[in-house]
Amino acid sequence: MIYDLTTANLMRFVGVVLDRHDDHLCNEGPTEQGVRMLKRIDAFVRHTPLRPVFGMTFDLAGFGCVPVHFESDDAKYVLLSECAEELGWSLPKAHEWAERQYQWDIVDQRRADEERGDGRLGYEGLRGYVDLQLDLIMDDPEAKPDSSGAQWSTAGDWLVSSDRLPWLLSCSPWGQEFFMNTVDAFSHAFVKNFGEQLKDVPTYGTDGQPTGGNALEDLFHTDLTEEEALRKARRGPSLDVKGDGQ
Repeated sequence: MIYDLTTANLMRFVGVVLDRHDDHLCNEGPTEQGVRMLKRIDAFVRHTPLRPVFGMTFDLAGFGCVPVHFESDDAKYVLLSECAEELGWSLPKAHEWAERQYQWDIVDQRRADEERGDGRLGYEGLRGYVDLQLDLIMDDPEAKPDSSGAQWSTAGDWLVSSDRLPWLLSCSPWGQEFFMNTVDAFSHAFVKNFGEQLKDVPTYGTDGQPTGGNALEDLFHTDLTEEEALRKARRGPSLDVKGDGQ
């Protein structure tokens, strides 16, 4: 169900996130970090209105399922830490990924602002990631031991829009499997959008020389029907694929 965004709904969400990370809050307690989270979401909704969502989930292409917390007119928003947990991805690593993606989005947005040339700052490219401004610390077996031998890393948490989730899956520990599952579906999507234009795009071998072929036949050909390709794209380990045959 979808409701209007109210202070009570925001406070409920902040409470859910703080409870989730209660054992990992660093430097400041839940009150201070909760206030920062509220301010960050409030700043975001000024340019991208959000509505809270209850009872809706998002399927991570068969690799897990996470709750949807908010939606805008164009996307749904899930919590990065919940995605990471479903995918067996450490939150410090997932946080680094989100931080890097957001930084790239800022660069792209600034370039678009300058090309537009009206002296205004745009936000259309900055809606994929919302840094919740949490300061977390947690055990990390992959971290370099400190002077006492402890292994830990800092992290944060983010809201991630649904249109960024394919890239999140591609960069997760299941990235290779996700690519192999979806390559045929992407082929159908490219052919549907670009069709015969792909015949005019030459392909090149690893030696840099033309193959004599074209993108339509060499890169985006698939023997699967669109229905079969979409079914294959959702073949993660949490999905029941009995009788799939693919």
